[in-house]
This record gives sequence, C-alpha cells and structure tokens, in this order.
Amino acid sequence: MRTTKSNWLTLLLFQAAALLLAGCFDWQHEVTVKGVAFSKVRMEDNGLVIGLLKEDTLIGGRPCKRGWVHLHSNGVPAGFTASREIDLGRVKIPAETWVFQNEDGVVTVCAFPRDTEVQGHLCRGSGGSEGVQAAFYPGGALKQYFLRHDTRIQDISCKAGVFSESIWLHENGRLKNCVLSEELVRDGRTYPKGTHLRFNPDGRIIP
Repeated sequence: MRTTKSNWLTLLLFQAAALLLAGCFDWQHEVTVKGVAFSKVRMEDNGLVIGLLKEDTLIGGRPCKRGWVHLHSNGVPAGFTASREIDLGRVKIPAETWVFQNEDGVVTVCAFPRDTEVQGHLCRGSGGSEGVQAAFYPGGALKQYFLRHDTRIQDISCKAGVFSESIWLHENGRLKNCVLSEELVRDGRTYPKGTHLRFNPDGRIIP
C-alpha cells in the first residue's frame, strides 16, 4: 500500500512538473511580434497574441499602457489599458480604461476606471478587463451600461445593479431595456416595481 501511494505521489509530481515546464515553454521573452516589443509574449491557437509591454506603446493608433495587451491575428489591439485619453468623437475614453476592440479596430466594450459620463448617461465603472463594462454600437453610440444608483432615463425610473439590471439603448439613444425601480403607469396599464420592460425605438413599450 505504501509503495502504491508513493508511486501515485511520484506520478502526480511528475505531471505537475511537466505541465509547469510546458507552460514556461509557451512564453517567449524579449521578442518583437507584429512590430510590437514585448518582454513576455505567447501566441494562442486562434492567432491571438497575449503579451506584456515594458513601457507605454502606440499600437495601431491606440495608446496602450505598459502591462498586458492582447492583439488580434492582424496586429490590431484586441484588449488593452489606455495610457491616455482616447477621443473617438462620440465618446472620450479616459486613461486607465480597459478597452476591447474588434479586428477592424472598432471599440466594442470599455471597462471604465470610475463612473464616466457617455452621451448623457453616467456609466458605472470599476476598472480592469473583468470590471463592470459598457458596450457600444459600431458607429460609436452607447449600447449597454450599468447604473451606480437608480436613475430616471427618459421619464422611466430604472433600477441600478450589475446582473440583469443593465441598461440597453437603441442606436438612436432611446431606452431599449431596463428594470423598473418604481411603479410605472403608462397607457392605462400599471407596471409594478421590478418589471423588466422593453421599448421600441420610438419609446413605446413592447408587450
């Protein structure tokens, strides 16, 4: 019995060491990939590049802060922390925001470092790639975000939260989805607090 336990322990230690070594060999150090100098980098099977920048670097026109950055297979930043403000016209992305982009370099999602006003809406922030996020339409209009506090949006009392209570907007800026933080009486019908409502682009409730 002791021999069997000893063999199992040896096998487990060997497997752990093998996995550790395999992980080490995945990384390349002090190399340039797609024109970007990394102190540490690896390539995923889907072509995504995950690397560590030693210093702030301009990549594809985006100011990427030193630290982790992800690149699409075409070299366009897929995810990065903004080292300075990015002015996109319809939205100004503050420094320290974690930014997600598609392969065309269009910003799709931002995790703001703090609560940030975007197109008249105060988007909840928390920072980091896994923080509370705000999403955008391809044209730059705000698509989805979270509230810090219950807020009236276009005369609708909307509930704050970080789960199912996200706020959705139509591309024209009209409210699309929300959870009511107060009772609503509309067109002779009463909708109780906590109701999840959907609206069409003209502002009418979708049954």
